[in-house]
Amino acid sequence: MTDFLTWWVALVTRRAWITLFTLLLSTLVLGWVAFTQFRINSDLGELIDQSAPWRVDFDQFEAKFPHLVRTAVVVVSSSSLKQLETATQKIVTYLQDRPQMFSEVSAPGGEAFFRDHAFLYMDLETLDDMTDQLAQAQPWLSAVADDPSLRGVLRLVAQGIDNDPPAGFDRVLQLLSGSAEQVLAGKDGTVWWTDELFESSDTRYQLIYLQPKSSFTETLPDAQVMGQLRAMVSELDLPATVQVKLTGELALQHEEIEAAVSGVSLAGWLALGLLFAVMVIGVRSVKIIIATFMLLLIGVLWTSAYAMLTVGEYNTLSLVFVVMFFGLAVDFALHFSLRFQEATNRGNSNVSDALASSTTSVGRAISLCTLTTALGFLGFYPTQYQGLADLGVISAGGMVIAWFLTFTFLPAFYQVCGAPRAHEMDLPTSERMVTWLIGHRPLVIGGVVLVALVSAYWASQMSFDYSVLALKDPKAESMQTLRVLQREGLSTDYQLVVLKDEPVERASLEQLEVVDEVRSPQDWVPQDQEDKLFIVEDIQQLLWSALNADESEQAPHPQALRLRAQEMLSNLDATLLSGQSMGDVAESTVNQFRAQLMAMIHASDEQWLTWQAAVIDNLLEELAWLQRATAVDVVSFDDLPESVRKRLVAPSGEQLTVITPAQDIAELDALSAFIEEVRGVEPNATGRPVIEWGVGQIVIDSFLQAMVYALIAIVTVLLIALRQPIAVLMILLPLVLAAAMTLALGVLLGLPINMANILVIPLIFGLGVDNGIHVVDRYLGEGDVDHLMHSSTPRAVLLSTLTTVGAFAALSISPHAGTASIGLLLSIAVGLLLVITVFVLPVLLSAIRPQG
Repeated sequence: MTDFLTWWVALVTRRAWITLFTLLLSTLVLGWVAFTQFRINSDLGELIDQSAPWRVDFDQFEAKFPHLVRTAVVVVSSSSLKQLETATQKIVTYLQDRPQMFSEVSAPGGEAFFRDHAFLYMDLETLDDMTDQLAQAQPWLSAVADDPSLRGVLRLVAQGIDNDPPAGFDRVLQLLSGSAEQVLAGKDGTVWWTDELFESSDTRYQLIYLQPKSSFTETLPDAQVMGQLRAMVSELDLPATVQVKLTGELALQHEEIEAAVSGVSLAGWLALGLLFAVMVIGVRSVKIIIATFMLLLIGVLWTSAYAMLTVGEYNTLSLVFVVMFFGLAVDFALHFSLRFQEATNRGNSNVSDALASSTTSVGRAISLCTLTTALGFLGFYPTQYQGLADLGVISAGGMVIAWFLTFTFLPAFYQVCGAPRAHEMDLPTSERMVTWLIGHRPLVIGGVVLVALVSAYWASQMSFDYSVLALKDPKAESMQTLRVLQREGLSTDYQLVVLKDEPVERASLEQLEVVDEVRSPQDWVPQDQEDKLFIVEDIQQLLWSALNADESEQAPHPQALRLRAQEMLSNLDATLLSGQSMGDVAESTVNQFRAQLMAMIHASDEQWLTWQAAVIDNLLEELAWLQRATAVDVVSFDDLPESVRKRLVAPSGEQLTVITPAQDIAELDALSAFIEEVRGVEPNATGRPVIEWGVGQIVIDSFLQAMVYALIAIVTVLLIALRQPIAVLMILLPLVLAAAMTLALGVLLGLPINMANILVIPLIFGLGVDNGIHVVDRYLGEGDVDHLMHSSTPRAVLLSTLTTVGAFAALSISPHAGTASIGLLLSIAVGLLLVITVFVLPVLLSAIRPQG
């Protein structure tokens, strides 16, 4: 290999201009391929080969209920029932008017059927309370039923002033006063009588389920859908009391991909900035800096084109290699360039001879690094983790591209531009530190053994978090909304479902502490219907006059309403002057009503009509609802709306039972317990949690398999190339030690291994082997540690590692939690590798005798 590389570099330097022109032309062509064919497959379901029984169960569920899979959920909430109902209907209409974006829009809880049968769906205690409230409202309902206008309400108010006020008189005066005040101010003065009937201080929720039409050929397949949903909130101009949030699988996945893509972009620019800073401070050669950055630009374009021509796409995992390429390619460029600078420092003024000398010196090490790192990445290829298999293929190709450019572009560039200026090569501080450590070698070796044992113990405590919720930003809207739904016991993607012809083991499931509720299709049928229908009959009798009134009176003219108000105001003043008691009505309430009534006397006809509509319209709606709600009969499952029934029973007849968790399953232990205990009773229970659980097992198996492949391949290549087992051991020792220390620190820092950062351990071996190869190969060539430490190798290791740390540190600030954890753990690992390789490895090498 060294002879071939020396011949190749000599050929390149003789034809430097032709080489640079050819590279430029190739870069233009491959850059065009990279940009025109660029594609990111963001369908996370395709990242793993899934054919296990748990996947079959889910596929059967999806086949029977396709509209329940990969949905977005619009969560509408408000303390006002009427405003919640109105907002939900507006949103449903808005979404149904966009069939090009949504193939399914459903709000099961918002169906008119459930409103009209509300009495039957209340528990008996609540229904009794409702009866009491309706008894208090009966006079007002009858008044409006007889005279469906503001005149009917004012007439009853006048009677209350003259005689004993009816129940709820104080509250009605407050509502009328507030409404008039809003109308006079030009605002919405609607009185929501619905909220008075269904009075509650608790927040109510309505869930709207959507199935979007996604395009996985786009970087963000649901960007248009999510943009439309976010724009919807402002376009509909909903009241401030109504909150609209987005969650569901689609929203969770979109925000994760959005964070991953933006994180890689941010990390890429930050990595370039850190790389530039390290090189300016550490290299201090404009030519080397320019050459390195040009190599990076060419390499990224070539690698992207290679990825499109081989794999055909990036995925959310393989996209990380774009940032990793900075650290890997810089490693090769720095070792070659600094070795070239070292050759010119030693008096070799002929550029071609210095390049040939540099190639002879560093060619074997860089080639070994390329081969071992590429094999480390290719260890992912035969696994079932397709996302990582793609990463392996792309990364291995990227390594070969970086190797080719190192021995093609760099020699041609330096041949044309000349040698970099002379600069000090060694690291005096590290040389003195290593000399001191060698003098205390037994203590150092003992310390290494102790650290290894302690790290191994703590590393054994590392846990694996297979939940994809661990990869998401906990501050994202979709995650926060998901937690609210779980806390309220409402439907989420993170529940289990059972699809069976016969009923489930309900009693056994309900006894489990991990289960909050078991909902079968029959739970949608009201319970205790006979008892409730008796109470409904009582309500009919109570409201007979209101429900059967003859609406004969015509709506009054505003002037007639104004005259009625003037008459009422006179009576009210007389009552106040006489000191006549008005029951429990507060004096402040009466005074406020009097003030607003006086102001309305001077209002325009239009304002009177507006006030009438604000007071009467919703009250008339509730009267119509009461007529329907008291005319109900026994409800069976077949009476439920079709939109509800198709979410509960498959066309082939299987029934869907939903099991909700009792704990926050964003926590791994709670999620695992929920899955294991429920599947212990119902082995075919499926859903999003089971998919993640099954995928997690595949991921662990894939990484163990990849680790074995990579280790066997790396050790085999090193033994063949170096022919010295002790040298191979010296290369591998820093990797094992750094891996154990990284896992141990992860445990101590509370950073569990998850679906993303599980990449770290194979990458430690794939990336870290380079430093060991360079140091050991140079030691074998120089013959002793002193010459090693005064060569360019330690400096190149330091600078290249710092640039790699910079690239991964840039990833650690990504908004994508998985990518950030990759960056953080790899920064720790590569930093440890630097310390071990530069300071500890030379001490260990000093104890062995090089053999050529």
